[in-house]
Amino acid sequence: MRNLIVLACICAVAYGRAQTYENLDSLSETQESAIENLGNENSNFGSRLRQDELNDNYEQISTPSSIYYEAQGATSDGENDYEATERTSERKGRYQSLPDQENEESAPRVVGSTTCIEKNERYSIPGSCDKYIECLNGTAEEKQCPDGLRYNPNVKFNVYPCQYPIDVPCLARAALQPAQPTDDCPHQFGYFKTGDARNCSGFRNCVNGVGYDFTCPEGLAFSADNYRCEWPDEVSDCDAEAFLGFRCPEIPISKELGPPAGFRTYRSPNDCQIYFICINGKPRRLSCGGFSAYDELTESCVAADEVSACPAELRNEAKRSRDAEKQRLTARVAFEKLRYAPQDVTEYPTTVEPFYQPGQFDLIENETQRPDQESFY
Repeated sequence: MRNLIVLACICAVAYGRAQTYENLDSLSETQESAIENLGNENSNFGSRLRQDELNDNYEQISTPSSIYYEAQGATSDGENDYEATERTSERKGRYQSLPDQENEESAPRVVGSTTCIEKNERYSIPGSCDKYIECLNGTAEEKQCPDGLRYNPNVKFNVYPCQYPIDVPCLARAALQPAQPTDDCPHQFGYFKTGDARNCSGFRNCVNGVGYDFTCPEGLAFSADNYRCEWPDEVSDCDAEAFLGFRCPEIPISKELGPPAGFRTYRSPNDCQIYFICINGKPRRLSCGGFSAYDELTESCVAADEVSACPAELRNEAKRSRDAEKQRLTARVAFEKLRYAPQDVTEYPTTVEPFYQPGQFDLIENETQRPDQESFY
């Protein structure tokens, strides 16, 4: 009887384990199915998200070289209209994708006839030196620099892009608008020479067609090539000798040694304070300041009263100025001596009485006043 009971228990345990394994297998199949469904849902969600991104109006990020402009004909005023088209099919947007995921619908936003690749940017118009496309907050507009200025594609967006020709080498962009001359200026903006080859120092600055005349410092000539005042021998359209009124003497050239090295200096025959440096046979004008004059012996500027070629009036002024300077220096030296001279010092005793007598503030054991001292309280 006991054996039967044990056998029944064993059978019950085995049956229970079999049911457990069956339930676990069913649960595993359910989990696998759920995971598979979840993966499909995620895949579908990713596809929908990617499609939404393609349909959304995201700003596309690309380089200016990815657009070009096609001439679409002439307007009533003879200017050409331009339409921007894509040069490549490569998309470089906020969310970049692999090459096999390119979508032709994801193109830059088109406003009017021009495509804005970036929200705020400017682009050159091929062939034109003073026209450009400006995109402001995604809106494109064709603009043209004022007459006399050129479009510079290398400046930042917050910098005015129209600048002087010396700062903008147009190279292949040679087309320009017709000149708009006024009574004062050949163009609305620019710097222009006003003299001739014998009078090279004058120039005019034109602003909105209004001219303002200026003159270079003495001895310098205006260069229309770089808008600067240069040595006259470095300005191509200036006759340095005629402009300065001085011709450099010819120096014999030795057949054995060749031309002399360095440069030569000469005092002006008309003004002892002015001298010339001859470089490659062309003069450059310099001057001595104040009451000084150029000395050919020392090849330096010295006091005018030491140069006999100077007029008497200048030499007298130089002498008075030098004497006054000597007096000033003498007075200065005397003042410094008086200022730093040793002063009388009153002698004070080297020993100092003590502030209090020894034992004055000592207290006796019973904290009573000593009979030979007065109370200081």
